Amino acid sequence: MAVHPLEDLSQIYLSEKDITQGTFELYETTIKQFIQYLKSKSIMYARAEDIKSYMKHLKDNSYSNGWIHTQTVIIKNFYKYLSDHQVRLGLDEIYAFDIALDIKNKRYVSKHHKKLLSAKDIKHILLTTKINRKYIWHYRDYAIIYLMLTTALRSVEVRRAKINDLGTLDHQNILYIQGKGIDAKDNYVKLTPGVMDAIRVYLGKRKDSNPYLFVSHSYRTETKILSRNAIVRGLKAILEACGLGHLDITPHDLRRTAATLNLARGASLDATKRFLRHRHLSTTRMYLYMDHLEADDLENALENYILGHD
Repeated sequence: MAVHPLEDLSQIYLSEKDITQGTFELYETTIKQFIQYLKSKSIMYARAEDIKSYMKHLKDNSYSNGWIHTQTVIIKNFYKYLSDHQVRLGLDEIYAFDIALDIKNKRYVSKHHKKLLSAKDIKHILLTTKINRKYIWHYRDYAIIYLMLTTALRSVEVRRAKINDLGTLDHQNILYIQGKGIDAKDNYVKLTPGVMDAIRVYLGKRKDSNPYLFVSHSYRTETKILSRNAIVRGLKAILEACGLGHLDITPHDLRRTAATLNLARGASLDATKRFLRHRHLSTTRMYLYMDHLEADDLENALENYILGHD
């Protein structure tokens, strides 16, 4: 199926939403992925069961429950819009009924501990991945996972980062970031020597003029901006190459791992809140599963803690 009717409708929908650029990109990416799934299944007019099958497809491909929840919210809002504006937009009567109306979208709350990597696991991953680098995307993925594990960056913050966001402050390498739900890059994380070296080596192998810090190297991709899927695939490949594929770790689990190990090495809950750039301490508590005993320079201290484990 070359063209899908939802493609034009999604552009109309997005053009009428009063949202920030970051939210616009999230909605656009989500709807494009859903449409691509429908096209791959030759589904012209989706049913509720097709949306449920798509959510199962995401879960089977190791997407986090939080991401699936977000996708469901966006798709439900999209179909509600089509139903509400079916007459105004002159749409086929099939859109008059909101097919997503009865789809439940409760956040999944596990009764078990969240998936985490141990300091020993991380040391094994970093050392093994560094040795096994061959192609340019190996260098990229090594730099990304090293960065995420020592700074607790979200995948969206990694994807938004640009080369000119790199800088120094008091002789410390830093990366200015645009956080979740924020339009400006008004915060930064410190880059450890290991992370900075990984980034420099990766950038040294690039021959493009793309302004983004991490880009796609796929010949099949027209846009070279790194997608969330690319980070998911890269992490999965690294885990499998290190014999840890069974852990089923997602990019967000790396953030949770960094936070928990930060506590394990002795940082306070308040220091970890600042490390995660949370507004409220209650949000930080939801991430953590260890109550340990303030520390500055958290990124460098965390790297030393990880690499010091045997």
